[in-house]
Amino acid sequence: MTYARAPQPVTFPDALRPDTRLLIRGGRVVDPAHAIDAVRDLAVADGRILEVAGAIHPERGDRIIDAEGLLVLPGLIDLHCHFHDLFDISTIPATEVVAHGTTVALTPGAGNTLMAPALLGAEVDRGLPLHVGCYIGAAAVLATRATPEQLIAYFRGDLADSTQLQVISRNPITNATGSLAVGLKDHMGHWILSDEHLEACFAITHQAGMMFMSHCQDPEHTARLVRASRGRRVLLTHATAAGSGSHGDAVASLEQVLALAHTSPGVTLDFTTAHLRRARGLRDGILIDARAQAIARDAIAGGRCRLLTSDGPCNATMKGFGDARENIPCLLELAEEGVVSLGDSVAMMTCNPARFAAEATGQKWWTQELGHLGAGARANVVLVEPHARRAVMTLVEGRIAAFEGRCIRAAHGAGGWASRSGLRPRVGVGDLPLYKT
Repeated sequence: MTYARAPQPVTFPDALRPDTRLLIRGGRVVDPAHAIDAVRDLAVADGRILEVAGAIHPERGDRIIDAEGLLVLPGLIDLHCHFHDLFDISTIPATEVVAHGTTVALTPGAGNTLMAPALLGAEVDRGLPLHVGCYIGAAAVLATRATPEQLIAYFRGDLADSTQLQVISRNPITNATGSLAVGLKDHMGHWILSDEHLEACFAITHQAGMMFMSHCQDPEHTARLVRASRGRRVLLTHATAAGSGSHGDAVASLEQVLALAHTSPGVTLDFTTAHLRRARGLRDGILIDARAQAIARDAIAGGRCRLLTSDGPCNATMKGFGDARENIPCLLELAEEGVVSLGDSVAMMTCNPARFAAEATGQKWWTQELGHLGAGARANVVLVEPHARRAVMTLVEGRIAAFEGRCIRAAHGAGGWASRSGLRPRVGVGDLPLYKT
């Protein structure tokens, strides 16, 4: 009788070790944060950018990616990308966006409860190839027994555990993770907040260093929100939805929202990438009126909008107005058609959202670690085939997370949690024991 040999430990040659240096050579590096648009080599190690240079000499053990003919961009940052909220019960939407160049995504579901950071955080602990963060629905926050002052302390992480159990939640996991939310989300389609509650939201986000996002599809609702902001920061999201004509004339509605953002301190808006494409995006979202689209493109050309979001995560139930598959094609079209330069277009989903998040939260780590390819930045990189207008490869923390439209399983766990105060590889929910005796 013969027996199979015991399996031997797997060893990797130096060239395959994940901690060896990775060189991306000969691509057109577009890094608007550093005003770079030129053929360069990029070196990555230990999840960080080492350097960008005209020519980096390979050393023994380096892994080399030939990027000739490709664009090399910072990984896309999507401030509004629905996944794992409302009706979605699968983590697939949170992974497939990586195949289309997204490396940081914030899920804004207005249906998010205070448990959202714990639930999504558990998926991070199980391993996602994407940096994720979430907003909390304003109504869920205001439904607690907590006063605005207690909520401010809660989101700062300063509210005593004993108080949390009395006014926030009887679930200690919810209480322990709530402060990981990046902001609050108002949604006039889910509810209409009272003046008192709007004021509470602005007080909480302003004093706790959080982002505040609200829909602006309805110009009348937008005007009320802007009045309530009184100079405090608010992001009017997918402003191009006002150009759908759902709440009045499409052109007049979009122009009204643009005027409110332009004349009001603290007010910023973003446009949806699908709405800006000549084809006006995939047909399972709400289409923008062609006349309003021209106004939106003019607004980008004039610098009145410097942020783009997808609003949608590819094959998810909650589609919203767009789709993450539209992001890279949109960025390239805006440059090809002369709306803005390629650098300015790429900036709207890289360094610009990082800068907005840093200013809204008062946290410099956003611009230090994300949205650019400078030395020391997180090695979140996307290689783009410009003629086909698609992502060829996406790296998250220096690990190849997607290639030719497919996610790479080996990169699961490369992502982490994006909170107000920094990126963390784990939330800790997945480490909790199932039972306690």
